[in-house]
Amino acid sequence: MPIICQVSSTLSSSSKMPGHLQIPEVVRSICNELDRSSALAMSLTCRAFFEPGLDSLWHSLDSFEPLLACLPADLWRIEQKNIRDRNTLTSVHCLKRALVPADVDRYLTRYAPRIRRLKADIYKAKRVPSLELLQALQVVTDFQPGALAPLLRSFRWIPGDMIKLEFGLEYSNNIQPFMPLFVGASVTNLMFNMKSSLRLHALTLLATAKRLPYLETLVLGSETVQFADDYLRSSPWNHLKHLEIKTFLPSAIPYMASIPQLTRLFITSLEEIPRRYPNDSGATGRQIPLPIQGFSCLKVLSIKAATCSTIIGFFQHLPTLTKLQELIAFALARCSSEREAQDTIDAIAERLNPNIFWDLQLCDSVGNVPDYAPKEDSEYRPPITIAPFYIFKRLKFITVGFSHWISITPDDIARMRTAWTKIETMDIVETCPIEPAPLIDHTHLLHLLDGCPSLKTVGLRFDATRVSGKETGGPFNLGVLIVSGSTISSPTSVLKFIRANLPHLKSLDATFLGVDFEHVQNMYTTRWRAVVDALGGGT
Repeated sequence: MPIICQVSSTLSSSSKMPGHLQIPEVVRSICNELDRSSALAMSLTCRAFFEPGLDSLWHSLDSFEPLLACLPADLWRIEQKNIRDRNTLTSVHCLKRALVPADVDRYLTRYAPRIRRLKADIYKAKRVPSLELLQALQVVTDFQPGALAPLLRSFRWIPGDMIKLEFGLEYSNNIQPFMPLFVGASVTNLMFNMKSSLRLHALTLLATAKRLPYLETLVLGSETVQFADDYLRSSPWNHLKHLEIKTFLPSAIPYMASIPQLTRLFITSLEEIPRRYPNDSGATGRQIPLPIQGFSCLKVLSIKAATCSTIIGFFQHLPTLTKLQELIAFALARCSSEREAQDTIDAIAERLNPNIFWDLQLCDSVGNVPDYAPKEDSEYRPPITIAPFYIFKRLKFITVGFSHWISITPDDIARMRTAWTKIETMDIVETCPIEPAPLIDHTHLLHLLDGCPSLKTVGLRFDATRVSGKETGGPFNLGVLIVSGSTISSPTSVLKFIRANLPHLKSLDATFLGVDFEHVQNMYTTRWRAVVDALGGGT
């Protein structure tokens, strides 16, 4: 980096450049699209490109190395650190003499104000600062928050577990208090991963939260629910729009709900949230007063939980989400029964505004292949019904997948035609083989497509055993058809049916979540595979 200053006096004049390259806005637009090496080369081309090139070069950093390169060479005593899985040694820069303000003047005046994004990744760096150096930097900058990057917008702090593994607990824990060197009031995007064993890290993060008045995006990577609760309480978050959080206590929900501009909430690993009323409380339970109000601006909610029961508990703690447009709700485990899946559907439908909501993804067994073993004697249990979702008249996308029987009847098809007139994606299938036969057939599929002309993707389990190949009703513009668990007699007839009515079909999928159950290689899967192959593999 320092070489730039040394050669700046030798840069050529811009008088012979084309006219458009003498427009500052054009030059900056070009520089903003360059990678680091190209930005460096451009900044050294001529005087007109020098400042825009430097801005691009320093805009986004992924380590502390540029800072170290700007400090005097006689300042260092280098210690080599052997990092596991690395062929080269990592240089730890220790102080050979006292750091004085003059040593950092050039960095602070020429380069620090250009930094907008910083990912403090020590693990992959070739050169890293010692704790002693960081402490000295705090002293010479008068402990001013954000002194080393005063106009920083986005900051990703060091993942503590990786640093602890390679540099030891002392370095990993004691480097955390130096986070304020880079994080000042200008930061609008903050991402960190807090480990419960790093006490100083927790203290630093809580103190820093109070100095982020304009924060808009927060990725709160804490595995401890108490820290998440404490952190959310530490600031009013008046400008926060995007929050990503792993897990939290029920007591933290009111604090999230009170964030005035929160638009997007992503919950990535939610632990157990108790239900406010039991499964069989029915209308009585739903009349229990809501515990909170809020989430007045929330438009997108994504939740990944251990179980559907946790999702139910979370939604029972919420007010009506009047502005919510998109919902992703995934459970890692399989629902214990059809009743649990139905309770999940009911809890979600009760909390959404039908006049606004338009995108739903709801699945269990996410990331796991559901256990399946055919039973010789199965007691009848009421299937899952998606009827509560018919109130969402603006729905464009719906994906519902459970590892239990989802009942789709001819009456459901009729209601879909009238309720979901704008639907584009409808994927409602079981995620593993289900024994009850489909209650709809190919005629209902054609009836659905006729009533919902915007459909591009359909996933439904239907009976194709009576397809003759002579049926007409199309052609329709369907691009993807998912038939997991559908029955079929004649691949030849079904192939004719598809070619006649679905000429634009690009993908036919007969697997469950992309998985073939090897122990369920029955005649139906074999016949659907023949259709898929005849269409060209996936089409």
